[in-house]
Amino acid sequence: MTHLKSTHKLIFVALLPLLLTACSQPGPSIVDVSLVQNPNPTVPLAAVLSLSANQPVTLTVNIDDGDRQWTIEPSSDRSTTFKVPVIGLRAARSHVITAEVTNAVGSSATSDAMTFETPPLPDIFPKPKVTVHKPDEMEPGVTLFNVNGRWNAEGEAEPAVFAPAVIVNNLGEVIWYYLPEDHKIHDVRQMPDGNFIYEIWPGTGGMVEVDVLGNILRRWHFTGTATNIAEGSIPVETGSFHHDFTSLPNGNILLLSNENRVMENWYTSETDADAARATANVLGDVIIEMNLDGDVLREWKLHDILDPYRIGYSSLGTGFWRAHYEEKLGGPARDWTHGNAIIYEEDDNSFLVSVPYQDAVIKVSMDTGELVWILGNHDNWKEPWSDKLLTPVGDLEWSYKHHAISHTENGTYLLFDNGVARSSPFNEKMALVDSYSRAVEYSVNEETMEVSQVWSYGPKDEHFYARYLGDVDWQPKTDNILITIGGQESDPEGNNAGRAPDTQRWARLLEVTHETPSEVVWDMRLQDTGLGWAIYRGERLPALYPDR
Repeated sequence: MTHLKSTHKLIFVALLPLLLTACSQPGPSIVDVSLVQNPNPTVPLAAVLSLSANQPVTLTVNIDDGDRQWTIEPSSDRSTTFKVPVIGLRAARSHVITAEVTNAVGSSATSDAMTFETPPLPDIFPKPKVTVHKPDEMEPGVTLFNVNGRWNAEGEAEPAVFAPAVIVNNLGEVIWYYLPEDHKIHDVRQMPDGNFIYEIWPGTGGMVEVDVLGNILRRWHFTGTATNIAEGSIPVETGSFHHDFTSLPNGNILLLSNENRVMENWYTSETDADAARATANVLGDVIIEMNLDGDVLREWKLHDILDPYRIGYSSLGTGFWRAHYEEKLGGPARDWTHGNAIIYEEDDNSFLVSVPYQDAVIKVSMDTGELVWILGNHDNWKEPWSDKLLTPVGDLEWSYKHHAISHTENGTYLLFDNGVARSSPFNEKMALVDSYSRAVEYSVNEETMEVSQVWSYGPKDEHFYARYLGDVDWQPKTDNILITIGGQESDPEGNNAGRAPDTQRWARLLEVTHETPSEVVWDMRLQDTGLGWAIYRGERLPALYPDR
């Protein structure tokens, strides 16, 4: 008992000087403050707030745009100086902004009001239209996507380099965008530190890291297909970078590259099995692990993992890489696999790759380089690859020419099933008028080598068809599913259409509940009269300032 009394006395004595100091500490004051337009014109809907305080403080920014008031906390760190981006502002509005600082004991000071007026959106921008909006049922946050292109009524891209990264709120209002002057953005995502890494389109362009103000922090080019190399760009000794990448726990990047191999006795037809064979340039995907200094540490080549003589519909295509490889190789190169998504499996140090021109998702061990399993239809697979096919269980439909394999918290996989052809060479393709796409969820039992279909959103819920692009992401707080229907093509009556003068190309971001049947809680469309739009992928960000 004596020991306890003594301890209490010691604690009180130790705390008393701290309490006296806290009570006598003067409140903070703002020594200097300024608010200026972002000097980088690639991100015009942003300002830069700078201030100094007389003691360590945290910063809160209060914003009023006339009909909304909100606060942002750019950082949780205490400091005496701040230079922070102010983002999340709508276009063509006057914003009244104040800076509030708070010290360790809760005393605060507020700056005088400052005014910042955002410029209007350029006339060339899409005009997103939200047709379904149920905010109480939506995953909170904002939505990032890339505008994959803009086409006029004649189907011509205009302007040639227009492909920005865009963030919208749940009303479809643009609150941030990044528009480089000299290149197109394809795949883009926000990293944990708030910066963005994106692929330059086409895949010969390389990869770029920028901050939220559009300042380029790093860029990489790929020696096999590099063109117009920027000053300071980091060389990476590989063929290309295309479609997708993922970060590894060790800080390295796993990404999709490719290589050409000259194949003898290769196919010349997808529809006639007896057509004469010929020597061909055949492009296969290469998965590489690289560090941020551009060093290629490991690589896995699909030519060595899959059957190089198995084809799917589109495996004979040459369009995607024509601009580079036809000149380099003196002739066309067949786009055999066309990988478009990769994810990492930390449990067993493996990766999954979406290989749409094989109508398959494959799993590969990073330790051994061995093929673990194949998720896809069983047509035309020979031994030993056929031994790796997952056996379907229950009511399951295979996916075709899919995009964007991703995880859910339940250990299942989501996929955007574009549904092109819904057949394999040399069988008849599904007619365009009947074609449909869907979001689908699969569960894989690796011990029994079986796969089942858990959930889907598609023709029984609503009919849509996008023969290219697309994304599906599970949302952690609501269990909702965010679907990017990236490239729909419709005739004036809304039916599936091919390329024609009256075909409209358009895109949707669709959030649905993870139920059967699912409910649409958000539907945003890029569908302007006389113009065509496409989106590669969409992603819900929890917040604009990720550490908050």
